[in-house]
Amino acid sequence: MNQVFAYRANKILYNFIRSNNINGTVLLPSNICKDVIEVLKYAGLTLKFLDISKDTLCIDQNQIKENIESASLLLFVHTYGTERNFDSLFSELKIIKPSLIIVDDRCLCMPELSLKTSSADLVLYSTGEKKQVDLGKGGIGYVSENYKYEDVELEDSSCLTNDRWELDKPLFETKKQEVLKHKEKLNAIYFENLSCVNQLHNEFQNWRFNILTEKKEQVLKALFAEGLFASSHYAPHTYIHTYIHIAAELHKNVINLFNDLYYSEEQALRTCQIINKIIIP
Repeated sequence: MNQVFAYRANKILYNFIRSNNINGTVLLPSNICKDVIEVLKYAGLTLKFLDISKDTLCIDQNQIKENIESASLLLFVHTYGTERNFDSLFSELKIIKPSLIIVDDRCLCMPELSLKTSSADLVLYSTGEKKQVDLGKGGIGYVSENYKYEDVELEDSSCLTNDRWELDKPLFETKKQEVLKHKEKLNAIYFENLSCVNQLHNEFQNWRFNILTEKKEQVLKALFAEGLFASSHYAPHTYIHTYIHIAAELHKNVINLFNDLYYSEEQALRTCQIINKIIIP
């Protein structure tokens, strides 16, 4: 696969779509960043939102297969940065519909500086704000040799610009090691001190540390009142439809606890104390 860079992963996605004259319908999970939606719309694609799987928390495989014939592109997002490998699924989908183009969105995963093979046609990583290795900006892409890739000049866009960016590899490696050590410390604090709270499986605790509670709004309000932080993540799009109920249920109960370099061990401990006071009877 050919490695490419842009100031945002979304610009790589846009360049890829335009370089290969991709049009038609794109299948994507309903719990996705609004910026991605804007880019896909700007590229002229029709969006078809699908629910997520209760097991993988990623776009539902059965719904993909039910809608595959009407689609030209699949945007597969690794929810909460899960590192689970979906190449076998991608290969299966290619057998069902050989013309399907697959984008493997790993923007919440830990970025990799080398990727030799993938069953996807485009793999995306991000070093932008709030990503695992936060360099403030930057996208890394791996493009299949079967597809073209050119940097497409933009005429007028509210979601993208023509800015250029190149990866500073020494800075990236230094930051990555620093982040890995810090996340390990904060995740250990959350895991131990929130042992009586419903936690997501370890594979979903990389980007942030995620808990589930029916007292979500009460917890968030209490944390903010103490000058602490947590997030709700983005709500699912078209959640009013019955086939989006798993994504809607996840959003209703999930809280993302920060484990990046902007959050200290002391803040993490205080966060646990407040959560326990509210959740534990």
